[in-house]
Amino acid sequence: MLMGIGELMNSVEPAILVHFVETPPPRTRMSSAVFRYVIQRPDGITACSMSDCFIHCELDGQTLRPCPAYNVALRNLSANMEHRFFISVATRNGDRNSSDYSWYIDTTRPTATISSQEAYTSAAKLDLRIKFSEPCAGLGGFKCPNSTHCDVLVTGPAYVQPSTLRVVKPDIEYGLALILSQSDIYGRVIIRMSDTFCTDDVGNYFIRTNGSLLTVHLDRRPVQGDLWTSVPSYALGIKGDTRIVRATNNEDDLDIFLDFTTPVLNSTQQIMNALHLKSAELSADQARSQGNRRFVFKLKNVSATDIVTVEVQSQSLIGVSGIRVSPVTSLTFLYDSTSPEIILSTGSPKVTKQSNIDVVAEFTKPVFGFDASAVTVQGGRITRFEELSRALYWLTIRAEPESKVSVAVPAGKVKDISGNQNLASNLIEVEHYTVPVVSLALDSFVTAGLLATSLAASLLSISSANVKALAQNAPRRPIISTPGPSVNLNGMIGHLQVLLLSDWFSDGLPVEFSETTRGLRWLLPHRQLPWREEKASTWPHLLHRSEEDVNSSFSGLLMGYPALVPPHQFPNSTDQGAGHKWLDGEFNVSVERTPFGQQLDSSEYFIYFLRGEPTSASTVIQRMESHKWWREMSMNLVWLGIGGGSLVAAHAILLLILRWRTGSAAPGLLSPPRFEIFLLIIALPSVSQSSTFAINGSASGGVIVGSLVLAIPAAFILSVSLFLAVVISSGRFVQYKEIRYTDVTRSWRAKLSALWVGGASNGRWFGSEKLPSSFFKRFGILFESRKGPPVYVFADDSSQARKWAESGPSGIGRMRAVNASDDSNEDRKVSLSKRLIGHAQSFYIILELSRRAVLGALSAARKGHDGSVESAIALAFTAIQLVSLVIIRPYIRSGVHIAESISLLSEAAIFGISASAKRSNPLDQKALGSVMLALLGLTFISHMTNEWYALINHVLRLSGPRNKSLKLGVKCAAKGLVLIFLPKRHWSSITPEPARPDTRPALTAPSRDPLSAMTATVVPTLSPGSPSPLLASDERPVRGLQLQPRSEIRKLRALAKASFSTDPREEDEPGNNNGNYPFTVQSSSTSSDDPRPSSPNVIKHN
Repeated sequence: MLMGIGELMNSVEPAILVHFVETPPPRTRMSSAVFRYVIQRPDGITACSMSDCFIHCELDGQTLRPCPAYNVALRNLSANMEHRFFISVATRNGDRNSSDYSWYIDTTRPTATISSQEAYTSAAKLDLRIKFSEPCAGLGGFKCPNSTHCDVLVTGPAYVQPSTLRVVKPDIEYGLALILSQSDIYGRVIIRMSDTFCTDDVGNYFIRTNGSLLTVHLDRRPVQGDLWTSVPSYALGIKGDTRIVRATNNEDDLDIFLDFTTPVLNSTQQIMNALHLKSAELSADQARSQGNRRFVFKLKNVSATDIVTVEVQSQSLIGVSGIRVSPVTSLTFLYDSTSPEIILSTGSPKVTKQSNIDVVAEFTKPVFGFDASAVTVQGGRITRFEELSRALYWLTIRAEPESKVSVAVPAGKVKDISGNQNLASNLIEVEHYTVPVVSLALDSFVTAGLLATSLAASLLSISSANVKALAQNAPRRPIISTPGPSVNLNGMIGHLQVLLLSDWFSDGLPVEFSETTRGLRWLLPHRQLPWREEKASTWPHLLHRSEEDVNSSFSGLLMGYPALVPPHQFPNSTDQGAGHKWLDGEFNVSVERTPFGQQLDSSEYFIYFLRGEPTSASTVIQRMESHKWWREMSMNLVWLGIGGGSLVAAHAILLLILRWRTGSAAPGLLSPPRFEIFLLIIALPSVSQSSTFAINGSASGGVIVGSLVLAIPAAFILSVSLFLAVVISSGRFVQYKEIRYTDVTRSWRAKLSALWVGGASNGRWFGSEKLPSSFFKRFGILFESRKGPPVYVFADDSSQARKWAESGPSGIGRMRAVNASDDSNEDRKVSLSKRLIGHAQSFYIILELSRRAVLGALSAARKGHDGSVESAIALAFTAIQLVSLVIIRPYIRSGVHIAESISLLSEAAIFGISASAKRSNPLDQKALGSVMLALLGLTFISHMTNEWYALINHVLRLSGPRNKSLKLGVKCAAKGLVLIFLPKRHWSSITPEPARPDTRPALTAPSRDPLSAMTATVVPTLSPGSPSPLLASDERPVRGLQLQPRSEIRKLRALAKASFSTDPREEDEPGNNNGNYPFTVQSSSTSSDDPRPSSPNVIKHN
């Protein structure tokens, strides 16, 4: 409507006009206004009089009533807005016109905002910017002539520099420099505008607002960061120092906090990138973060057991003051959700007679609160409980008689540092028993029988040697050449040693057998050293750790391995005062850094709380075992040295006494090194065992020493092999000859029986002239009881010549006529297969020695309780030797073959039981024990019977070839023992006068082959009633007599028949020397013991 009126007025000249006489200013700060106006016609005449006009007024679109005709006053108008006053006039005759006026009421006081680029600074100068909300030029406007009279007021260690004032926008924006004090490191500077120092264009005074005040933080201090976690923390005393331990098994505790002393400019992502973790991942928790002063992160993807180490790359972090964040201490804590396991072990076998049973409780990691009440024991009681470390404990349990002791640790009895409860341990069961009477009886029987047999054999050997020595000193005295009585001791002791070794292979053998073998331990010298107190048995299981071993391992042995010991050693039982100890209970110190103590690093967490020992319990025990192997080796070698050295010294003293008394070297069985070889054969298992003990120590020194010790049995076996190859296989030094009868045929039953009983052999060893006289006595122990590559002497009639003849009273060898035929008894060459079998027979001793050495080494190589593998290997070696014994039948005498077969069968059965037997009910164990004892007794009785048979035959031979009597033999042996201690003037009264010898010429045939060096000599005999001598001659053999091939041989045979005695009492009984010592054909020299075989082209003197 107003627009229409305006257009009408513009188009038509108005009839009336409205003039404002008084109006408010267009911009004012007053909230009231007065309007005066006049209504006229164009000619200046008042248009309205006497209420002739209708007047309409509006204010900001609102009608004003009433609307006076000449003026209007407006009050309480709204401030800070524009107002519009409108007036419209209409006359009675229809003339109309209007007018309006707009103005702005401004009551807003001008203000200014002070700002700077940095609210935190470490700089010396800071630029300020002052910006007014509107021009404020009244009262002189903004001015800063100097720092004292400046409209910018500064409080704090700073001031404004007026010379730096610059006008950015006149009356609106200014710039000014703020100079910060160089002497202050930290402070707060407050900058504010002065009040009412200017007005705006309507007169409003300047007012100071919040924007007119600026706070600047001067901070030149280093920016510190605090890295901490919500993982529970504990103050723990370690080595006398208080240390902070952080450990948990709860994933909800895995929060990482990073606080700064001042806000930083970096974002959350930048902070996360600055955190370095060796494991796990981080995720930001924005809801719990506090601006740029605290950042919260959550760990995720953490393994079940992990040592978490968080490091801050502080060089990439900058505080708001522009200073880089100082290095932040890394954070390390343990997260472990795995329960500690416990392993119980004992050095006692499954069955034991010891009342005190030592048990080691080994945890996979250190635990807290473990004591004797946490152990469940049945069948006994704990008499001792010792903490060796937080992961290793020592218990001694007193077993009730004849009971089964069970030891276990239930689950949930102790906790580790993270709060995980332990799992249930394994169950240890040990049966306590008393020594069975049958074991004690058999042990005593075997020990007494072996000692008595050894003593009898030794006395007979010494007696024979004494008589032989006196005979050498007095040539006219008669001597008797007899085989040694102690050769079967080697086999007896060797098989007993093998049976003892079976107890090393398994701990599940019956009690009856184990106790019997324990009583025979002296055969394998493995005993506790005298200077070390034996806390418990170390036989036969090598798992026992005595108290002294454990304490020395933790206090002294670790000191011997400095390269393996960490810088911080785990406290042991000797460091209880400075060991792990809770301080003031358990408390959380994770809220902030606290001065309770230094935190642990990752290696210390691993050492103290994850590994059972400073280098883990298994490593410590391995070192203990390595140390124990050295001790075990010394237990073998020391006793071997003491025992063997004593016997060798006694042998040497006896030889010196004989030489002193008789004036000549000791002949016969006392000739060295026969006795020394015997001792070395007996010591083979122990030497091999000791070498394996050292090698099992795993240390380089142990391997070197063990290899050197192992070289002793290896060198001995190799030397024996070379000896047999040179002396026997070549056939140049000794030759095995055997009589074969062509008129004897054996049935299939006899042949089958010969596989097991060996079959009687009528054979002897003969030596060549190249050998010294004492060769058989010195080295015969290596081959004399076994066969070799044979040379057969065939006889047509077994009734005419059944055996080799023995030496006569003068010690001169001879042989019965084998056959009346001229050519039937010649030596014949054997086939290649029989010679190969003969070589195998002579080398059978190598197989026997190798088995002893291997089984000795195998017994020490066993480390676990299950010895089935070792028993199976021993069974395989025994089976190989048994098959070889049955096939090649190496022994000359059938009695030795039978004893060896019985022994090997018994050993194979015992090893088979050890490999397959598992501990079952007591009845089965008792039955197995009875069987094994029967096998052991059968082995011993067979060898002892064979040995005593040889001893009795030896005593009978001492009585003389004609009047064989046990009583005379014993009397002769007794004389031989006391003879050496009697004055020489009494020797003639004890030894009988010799018979006057008949003399005959000795004829020697030339040789043409390797065996020709072994010649036969026809010598005089002393047999009563022998024919008159054919030739008068002295006792020396006739050398250089040449014989023609056939005719001369016949003549010599006829001559020999006349020279041999036909008294049947001179003939040996079958197997008179047990096949253990060769009958040696003596030469006519009374001072020679050299066997002389006959040549193939002369009379057979084998």
